[in-house]
Amino acid sequence: MGWLRRHRVLLPGVSVLARQVSEARQVTEKRLHATVAGAARRADPALPGNLVATLKTPEGSRFSELERLRRPPTRTTGTAFARALERVDEIGAYRLGRLRLSQIPPNRMAALARYALGSKAPLLERAAEPKRTAMLTAVMQHLEAKAIDETLDLFQVLMATRLLNTAKRKTEKERLSTLPQLEKASRVVARAAKVLFEELELVEEQATDLDVAAHWAAVEEVAPRAAVMTATATVVSLVPED
Repeated sequence: MGWLRRHRVLLPGVSVLARQVSEARQVTEKRLHATVAGAARRADPALPGNLVATLKTPEGSRFSELERLRRPPTRTTGTAFARALERVDEIGAYRLGRLRLSQIPPNRMAALARYALGSKAPLLERAAEPKRTAMLTAVMQHLEAKAIDETLDLFQVLMATRLLNTAKRKTEKERLSTLPQLEKASRVVARAAKVLFEELELVEEQATDLDVAAHWAAVEEVAPRAAVMTATATVVSLVPED
């Protein structure tokens, strides 16, 4: 109505505009449904029928196949992760990536998927063609991306809680068990280094020649040479270079 006023067009009544907008939206929706359903049939003539089959409830089950595929993993276990991978494979078996839908804005496909996800299987089954095929195609495309994301999230949680944390706790426990050995070796190395530095400072202050034997003798007053070398090797082996 604002556009009509600005352009000095004869203003129709509100009901006329509402009817025209509604008719335009219906034409657009029908064209969207026909385009998506047509892309599905061109990719695989059996695809629409396979998608409709997901609305059936298998014998002995309370839910349709579509409802089962919609359910995300609810537990953080290896078994749940395996089932999540199977779910990705089941949805991926429809190979919806081969559909040529680049001419359709992603937000229109997302809106179509949201509408279908909010509908029960019997309602979708009663929908007329090509709307039913279009909605199921949009839903399955949405579920494929969602299933992959949920599987990756579960994998990340499992890595953090079941693998990395366990390994970290084991490493920390092993490291704590070596602390007494590391402390003992570090004390020997520290005392030997203190004596050695003091001897070197004397050589530097008095400007005398370096007497290696005298330096070793001074160090061995603290600990035998073999003990110092063993303590040094222990520190090197127990303390990471980083």
